Amino acid sequence: MEQTIRTIQKLTLTVCAIGGLQTAQAQGFPSQTIRVIVPAIAGAPSDTLPRTLIEPLGRALGQAIVVENRVGGDGIIGAEACVRAVPDGHTICSSGNSMMSLNPVIRAKLPYDPIKDVSGVVFSGFFDSVLVAHPSVPANNVNQLVDMAKAKPNTVNWGHFGLNTTGNFYQSWLRKSRGGEFFPVPYKTTTQVLQALLAGEAQVAVYAWPALLPHLKAGKLKALAITADQRLPFLSNVPTFAEEGIKLPLRGWFGYNVPSATPRPVVNRLHAEIRKIMADPSYKEKVLNVQGLAGKDWSPEEFDVFVRTELKDMAELINYLGIKPE
Repeated sequence: MEQTIRTIQKLTLTVCAIGGLQTAQAQGFPSQTIRVIVPAIAGAPSDTLPRTLIEPLGRALGQAIVVENRVGGDGIIGAEACVRAVPDGHTICSSGNSMMSLNPVIRAKLPYDPIKDVSGVVFSGFFDSVLVAHPSVPANNVNQLVDMAKAKPNTVNWGHFGLNTTGNFYQSWLRKSRGGEFFPVPYKTTTQVLQALLAGEAQVAVYAWPALLPHLKAGKLKALAITADQRLPFLSNVPTFAEEGIKLPLRGWFGYNVPSATPRPVVNRLHAEIRKIMADPSYKEKVLNVQGLAGKDWSPEEFDVFVRTELKDMAELINYLGIKPE
């Protein structure tokens, strides 16, 4: 009995010591330049977004903030740099669905675990896409498009910019679940896909809506469905994929994470300061709305729950499609 009591006392003292250390770390944070690791090239949406935080977040924290681009391996190089960083809050990781829920299910080996190695700070928002078609395509909704692909197999060109991208996953799912025999056409970049769409070389594709909006308004392309959870005000005539009976975990999103051992008080401080910036009307208008981000006011814990859920759903989708991790 006495041994049990002594063990409990030691555990209590250990917990208190850890809590005291974390509190001290939080009180001294930040004590040096903060870096934001971005696993993308300069100018990409996932790079542009964190750069908009540099000035206001640096001012709020009283420290300089720099962006460090770690490009390569579909975001794996940046993710590895993130999880290996000192977990003291001075390294923030720009994250997204590719890093957190896609790579872990299509890669046999990764140098990081999205659940064990990183913790959520702020969910920036969903980056939704639209299934679009060239005006020459007679289909005006998903069902009509699938019927076309059934009637004339492999004659409807479906453009995408990678086997492991949202667009190609939708194509693969429609092929397996509804029998739509599309002809997938890979391109090296997103820009090439858009150019092919406008030229009619690629007849359909899934593409981020902000870049499509001017072409949709001009009638150069037409929208068939959107990945958002509800219709967008400026595309009110475009149904969601869910309305079309297609519920897949394929919404792009961005967020900010830190190495998992980062003290909770530091995580909460970063969360509060970034959320304050994102809630500013001017920031919303000039950044979030322009980027087309549909935000969720989630706590760090809710962000973590979302990642775990999406990771499970993505694993089930990949298994259904018969895609083997490489």
